[in-house]
Amino acid sequence: MRDLIPYETILAAKAGDFEAMDIVLKHYAPLIAKHSIRVFYDKFGNCCEVVDEDMRQRIEAELAYQIIYHFDPTQLPPEETLEA
Repeated sequence: MRDLIPYETILAAKAGDFEAMDIVLKHYAPLIAKHSIRVFYDKFGNCCEVVDEDMRQRIEAELAYQIIYHFDPTQLPPEETLEA
């Protein structure tokens, strides 16, 4: 089974609950970090990957924005039902 965020937590985040939004952001932190990786070359030409903190913060801000302003709690995803 997928590790899901409780629906009530998402609704609380949408309503402005900072703790709920923090739970959502922590849940997605590994995925956000993965998409924030930049390739860095040092002065010797060695290559390493680092998390771009600016990019990570921008992705987190966009996720929070989408939850607050665009998440519609009355719209279920395709193939989802309310029956258990």
